[in-house]
Amino acid sequence: MYKSMYFGVIVTAGMSVQLAAQSETTLAQRVIDEVKAAHPEITSLELAAKKPGSGCQTIAATEAKEIGEKCDNDELTAWNTNRPFIEQEKDEFDVTLPIHDSGGKVIATAGMDIKREGNRTKASVETEALKVAAELERRFRSEKDLFRAAQ
Repeated sequence: MYKSMYFGVIVTAGMSVQLAAQSETTLAQRVIDEVKAAHPEITSLELAAKKPGSGCQTIAATEAKEIGEKCDNDELTAWNTNRPFIEQEKDEFDVTLPIHDSGGKVIATAGMDIKREGNRTKASVETEALKVAAELERRFRSEKDLFRAAQ
């Protein structure tokens, strides 16, 4: 008897059975969704990490189309300098921060767009973003946490 899995279809001796797509939610995606829900000032949030064999890429995001995108200058600058990278845009601030493991090593970056409203300044946005980064660091104590399945 021959069985093969190919794009959600099992083929057995010439017959095929469609399977429901199974997507395992990662802890990273669950945390990104929870943090975004708790912070209405954030319009989008993503987490980038160095995925084994794939290099640096987005591993979780509030916008699904972002997942798998290669790291750009924002992520690489925050990672390599170990400092926030902030750009002030027309309607929002684009903030990227390093995320550290419990030993202080950079294991990821968090990119977020924060609404430009009220009296927000680059400095106040950095303070807000650092609080969000601290929330993420409490949830990701090691690089392995980034890639494990949510329970």
